[in-house]
Formats: sequence, structure tokens, C-alpha cells
Amino acid sequence: MNKGVPTLLFVDDERPVLDGMRRKLSDQEDRWNMLFANSGSEALEIMDAQPVDVVITDMRMPGMDGAALLDEVRQRHPSAARFILSGYSEREAIYRTLGPAHQYFAKPCDAQLLIEAVERTLTIRTRLQSPDLLALISGAKTIPALPRALSELFERLQSPNGSAADIARIISADIGMTAQVLKLVNSAYFFVPSKVSDVLQAVRLLGFELIRSVAVLAGVFEAFHTSGIDMAAVLQLGNRSMMIGAVAKRIAEMEKLDAAAVDQSQCAGMLSHIGSLILFANRPEEMKSLRRELDASGGELILAERRIFGACHSELGACLLSLWGFGDPVVEAVLEHHRPSAVERPAKIGPTAVVHAAQCLVKPGLAGGDLDALRKGGLDVDYLRQIGAVDRITAWMAIASRTNKDCS
Repeated sequence: MNKGVPTLLFVDDERPVLDGMRRKLSDQEDRWNMLFANSGSEALEIMDAQPVDVVITDMRMPGMDGAALLDEVRQRHPSAARFILSGYSEREAIYRTLGPAHQYFAKPCDAQLLIEAVERTLTIRTRLQSPDLLALISGAKTIPALPRALSELFERLQSPNGSAADIARIISADIGMTAQVLKLVNSAYFFVPSKVSDVLQAVRLLGFELIRSVAVLAGVFEAFHTSGIDMAAVLQLGNRSMMIGAVAKRIAEMEKLDAAAVDQSQCAGMLSHIGSLILFANRPEEMKSLRRELDASGGELILAERRIFGACHSELGACLLSLWGFGDPVVEAVLEHHRPSAVERPAKIGPTAVVHAAQCLVKPGLAGGDLDALRKGGLDVDYLRQIGAVDRITAWMAIASRTNKDCS
């Protein structure tokens, strides 16, 4: 076994399937340690004996099925990424994987698709240096939805007058529900030819019954139940995220980005602070202390988060979205929405630049400022100049101002 390289564990009760997987991935042996188990119990024995980075399991197995295995892994080894690779497609069985599984792949699965998914997961996880935070993200079963949004969702789902647009509006107003619905529609179970980043499209593809069934059977849309959570701050975060998404969409449309990039920009804007929501739900006291500290000192949020938590909200959010199989443009835009210059590929106006600009321009008092004021407020003016967008800032500020008026 190669030390210092990621370890993957494949679980299937059929030995020929494991042998086939071993052959398909033989060219990865220098990059990954690959282990194989014939049952859930054998897989847990292996994981109890040594660290495993990614578990990839079949769904239908005797004794302990894939969903039960991954739920056990989530509790006992929360830092491991959890994938389902299965040809079993009964609807209720799929629901059971939505919590414990980060991603679902249908058999037969192209080897390159699986390799790329694993690589994305491993790459983004290297950004999280704190084992506790990696376990927090990997162990997150769902992202909690706000109680008001959840109540409104079920009311409209049950109403004879409810429309797809109504349901999409309610879901889009809550970043937790947005993430969970898009996670579901982009799973392999629905055979969607390309990544879906638009909530209305997702609702139309899933339908009311499926949205309702997911909410009931999988417990996807949970309310905050943890005591001590600063609900005023969570509501403020939700409203700001909505605004970022709306401004990002309008900027992307003005720049004549293609339809997919427009959807990705809005999606990434809405989810840009999903890492903060995870921290509110799981580290409420530390988040209160952080807010008090920043209110008193006016310090920089990212530096304070890294000092207190070991990672910042953008890294946490991108890690979670990558685990759930969101597309690279959305993950990248969430990851680098505070520092787009970190993107390694040739720079151009795209979701990352658009979301970065939107999250700065929605800040109170910045939309009408000059370049120096915007730079002090966090706008990477040098990056925008590098990609030929600095002369677009005035028009983008006007979009942010109009959007704020439209949404107020």
C-alpha cells in the first residue's frame, strides 16, 4: 500500500463486480490505494482498522444494504466521503440514500466519470486542514431549512392552486432547501443530461409528489432545532444570499453568458454562504462570538473564521457542494467568491467573477462607491481589470441597486 495517497474502499456483494472495478481502475493504482469488501460488515471492519477517504458501495446487498452501511459510516467515520454505485432503482430505496450518501451513481457507470468525481472530492477536501471540520462537513446529513419556509412549502404543495413557480419561489428563498433539491435532481437516478442549477427547472423535472416524498421520507428539509442559534443572523444570511443570487443572475444576463452559466451564477450566489449556515447549525456559540468580535473590531471575516474554525465559510460550502456532486463552475464560484484571483484557469467573465462582484456590490453603501471604496469593501479590482471587466463595474453597480429596490 502506498503511504500518503488517498484510500478508496469499494463494497459489493458480487465478487465479479469488484473484480471488474479493479480492472477498470487499474491505471489509478499509483494514485490511490484501493480496497475491496464483499459486505457492509467487512467494510466496517476495514474502516475500523485503517483510515479510508472515500467509500463507494452498491445499494442492494444481503444483511446490511448500502444505505445502512453509509449511515453507519457517517456516524463512525464521518470524515469519509460516501458514494452509492448501484443499478437498484426502486424509488424509496433511493430516498434512503439521500441523507447518508454524498453522491449517487447508476450502474453501469463510466469509469472516467467516477474517477473525475473522486478527484473533485479529494481536491476540495485538501483545502480543509482541520480534521474536526472535515468530519463536520462529511457528517452533515442535511442542511437545515428555516421553519417558516418549510411550513410554506408544505402548504403550497398541498394546495390545489399551487404551481411549479410557487414551489420554486419558496425553495429558492431558503439556501438549505435550494441545495437539497438541486442535489436530488442532479443525482444519477434522474438521468438528467446536464447539471441543473435552476430551481424552477428542478421542480418541473421532479414534480410535486417527488418533492413532497423527499421531504417526508428522507427528512431532507429539516428545521433548525439546536438551541442557541442566532436566528436573526440566519435570517439576515438568507436574505443576503437571495440578493447575491439575484444580482449574479442579472449580471450574467447582461454579460450575455450562456443559459447554463446564468443558472450557475444564480445557484452559486444563492449558495455562496452555505458554509456559514453549517457553522450556525453546528457551532452556534462560536458563531455568536465571531459576530461579537467583528462588530467590535471590524476585522476581516475570512481571517477570523480561519482562526476560530480552521477554515472559512467558502471552503466549507465548496467542500459540501463538491461532496454532493454539484458542477465545477458552481463549486469554484462558491470556493473563490471572496478571492477570484486564486482561480488557476485562464480568467474570463464567468460565474466566479460574477458571484464575486455580486457579493461585494450587495453590501450596504458599496453599490454607489468609487473603485477605492469598492476595493476596501473586498472587490478584487485588479482581478476584474485582468479579465477585462473593470469597465463593467459601473453597470454592475446599477444592476445591484435596481435589484435591491426590486427585492425590497
